[in-house]
Amino acid sequence: MGIKDALIRLGDYMGDPQITLRGNTELCAENCCCITACDENVAVLRTKAQDIRIVGTGLTLENYGAYGVKITGRIYSLTLEENGEDAVCST
Repeated sequence: MGIKDALIRLGDYMGDPQITLRGNTELCAENCCCITACDENVAVLRTKAQDIRIVGTGLTLENYGAYGVKITGRIYSLTLEENGEDAVCST
């Protein structure tokens, strides 16, 4: 089994997203499979069933690991959008 197949299989075991917002300057999200957009004003994180859209200023991707991501900056809004599919990011 190749790396891509292993990651797709791993995505099948991802649970619901766990989002922690500390004030309006730090967001930690677990169970993300990829980042579909990221600049200093908008970041979009894909989870198995939803996209998490973060809007703010000075957004910085501080950490990205196997299941989670940490974004810092001035966060103005957080939106959960159903992505309409049982998604796993592909390369």
